[in-house]
Amino acid sequence: MNGVNALSEQALNDRFIADSVCFGCGPSNSQGLQLKVNYDPNDPKKIIGIFLPDPSLIGFPGITHGGIVFTALDCIACWSGMMLTKGPKALWLLRSAQVTYHRPAREGEPLYLSATIPNLAEAGRIQTVHNDARNESGDLLVNGQYKIVPLSPKKFMSVLGVKKLPEGWASWVDSTE
Repeated sequence: MNGVNALSEQALNDRFIADSVCFGCGPSNSQGLQLKVNYDPNDPKKIIGIFLPDPSLIGFPGITHGGIVFTALDCIACWSGMMLTKGPKALWLLRSAQVTYHRPAREGEPLYLSATIPNLAEAGRIQTVHNDARNESGDLLVNGQYKIVPLSPKKFMSVLGVKKLPEGWASWVDSTE
C-alpha cells in the first residue's frame, strides 16, 4: 500500500500524545486499536494510518465489526484536523459522519486508512474530511465524509465534562511546533 513505509517511522500519535488512552489511536491503551498515524510521504495534504484489528473485534465470523472501522476513521479524521489545518492548535471532535461500506474488512487483515480535507475551511471552522479504509490489495472497503469541529482546550473540557486534559494533549495544544 502507498505510504506504508511512512508508518514505520515514529507515528504522530506516539510523538505528540504518547500518554493518550484513546480507544482508536491511544498508544497507552493496550486494549485499543493501536492505530498508527502519519503524514503520507507522497502527499503532504493527506494523513495515513494502519492497524491490525484484534480477532476479538469481529461482528460476523471472519469479519471485522463495521463499528471498529468507523472508529478508526473517526480517529484519522480528527488527526487530519490536528495536522492539516492552519491557525491555533485545537482539539478536534467528530460532529457527524456519512459512511458507505463497500466490502467487509476481513479478520486478520491490516486496514490502511487515509484522510484528506479537500476544501479547507477558515481556521476555527468545521472541516469536512474525506477518508477511507482499504485492505492490503488496495480494495476500497469503507469511505466516508466526517465533519469535525475544532475546540479550544477550555471548550473541549466543558463539552466532555472534564476538569483537566491528559498531559500529552495539553502539551500538544501548548506546543509551537
